[in-house]
Amino acid sequence: MRFTTRAIATERLEAPSVVQIAGRIWRKDASLWSTHADVQRRILNRLGWLDAVNWTPPSIERLNLFANQVREDGFTNAVLLGMGGSSLAPEVLSRTFGSAPGYLQLEVLDTTAPDAIHAVENKVSLPSTLFIVSSKSGTTTETMSLFEYFYHRLEAEKPTPGEHFIAITDAGTSLQQLAEQRHFRDCFLAPADVGGRYSALTYFGMLPAALLGIDLEALVSTAVNAADSTKPTADPAENIAIHLGATLADLARDGRDKLTLLLSPCLAPLGAWIEQLIAESTGKEGQGLVPVNNPIPGSNHADQAFVSITTAAEQDREIARELDRLGELGHPVIHWSINDVTELGGEFFRWEFATAVVAYKLGINPFDEPDVADAKMATNSSLETLNSGTLATDASTLYHDDVCEWFGDKRYQDTSGDPIGPLKKLAAEVRPGDFLAILAYLPPSPGVDSRLYVIRRLLQERFGIVTCLAYGPRYLHSSGQLHKGGPNSGVYLQFTSETEHDLPIPGQGYSFQQLITAQAAGDFNVLTRRRRRILRAHLRGSVVAALEALSDVL
Repeated sequence: MRFTTRAIATERLEAPSVVQIAGRIWRKDASLWSTHADVQRRILNRLGWLDAVNWTPPSIERLNLFANQVREDGFTNAVLLGMGGSSLAPEVLSRTFGSAPGYLQLEVLDTTAPDAIHAVENKVSLPSTLFIVSSKSGTTTETMSLFEYFYHRLEAEKPTPGEHFIAITDAGTSLQQLAEQRHFRDCFLAPADVGGRYSALTYFGMLPAALLGIDLEALVSTAVNAADSTKPTADPAENIAIHLGATLADLARDGRDKLTLLLSPCLAPLGAWIEQLIAESTGKEGQGLVPVNNPIPGSNHADQAFVSITTAAEQDREIARELDRLGELGHPVIHWSINDVTELGGEFFRWEFATAVVAYKLGINPFDEPDVADAKMATNSSLETLNSGTLATDASTLYHDDVCEWFGDKRYQDTSGDPIGPLKKLAAEVRPGDFLAILAYLPPSPGVDSRLYVIRRLLQERFGIVTCLAYGPRYLHSSGQLHKGGPNSGVYLQFTSETEHDLPIPGQGYSFQQLITAQAAGDFNVLTRRRRRILRAHLRGSVVAALEALSDVL
């Protein structure tokens, strides 16, 4: 494996420094990330990811036995209900490996958009579907709402609906208690000292992998190898994780804080997982790296640093040409190659370790998420005031027509009748070094994906800055921390829409459409109150048709 850097002014760490940092991390020296005793105690309760490579191998037999048992019992599909750290690693594994012959097809449901829920329900056969209720805290609003919906649906069809559910959570959570009360098929208790975004190599990632029929021993062995390469006894030159973390931190200090991922097509699903890990770990105290996943081709702004991972099995000449182009232009380029997708286990660990190093070099705690709770409280507040699906936001109506209604601060008011007048006002506030994040509270689908990508490309050309795209509410458990706690360099365009199929949430006084509406409103309000630059575009009628019309105008 070769770790190469091009056009980077920062020097790689000397061997003694690599050994020292590696030693302190493996000794679980919490003073690396904080000088406060109470914070250090909390950090010590989040360093179990270092031991996950040893915790997982003894669990493989149980996981494989369970996967074989549910196959024998006639299950053909699995639907994972989870958010953030509970959903992203399973999604990476599912999209990368697919389902082995005879194993379960896996759907990851990490949205409250009722049209998307309805689509998954229509895609699977409930009597042969296993639901994975995945939540470290056991109280995640989206996850528990989805559970109640599908449990209620199965309750109408099966005398023992609990047999269709398993839980992944920490010991002592309300979800563990619920699994006992509702007679779940099984409950898997993950290590309590591993945070959600660091949990890929625990039950949160490995149980879905087993259900897909992935070779767990091969996958985990690559994580063991990656972990061994980061230990103080290893060759310092081979410690990619420390060199990566230190280099990214130095580049961020020099204004290159847009971490742009260039991945081989077979590794493309890994980008969303890296995005969450980096954004939620570093985006706080006014600092943070901004991950740019699935970048617009040809993007080369002065605030970008490029990281590329390719596979020897998939020689990508297009990426090679792009790396050469970027290097010739003087952009920092970091690259390494792995043999094949089986080494994803190693990438999980390598990026976890590198993120810990980035945070150490930037002087922040990577294991908390201090600004996430604000959006949750704002959602609850919006639910209390929600009336017939109306979005209660700190915003004024700026423009409306049959396609779209714009909302935002009155300084974005445009009286010319231009359908994108408010967007032009927002563009006028853009500064060098900013980034534009499209926040889509829309039902994910290939049609919506492709049209949002076109809009993202057009806006990157118009705004002249790096752009990102994230679906809500899933990004609230990912880049949402960066948006609120990171540098005030974000410009935000939020999309909301109407729904074709609203669905009730059993036991609650609101529906899924009302919930996602409240989540969008809550996030909009928090960003506004933190003086972030944000507009909301509420789409009317067909989402795809509205996005097409908007892109035509752009």
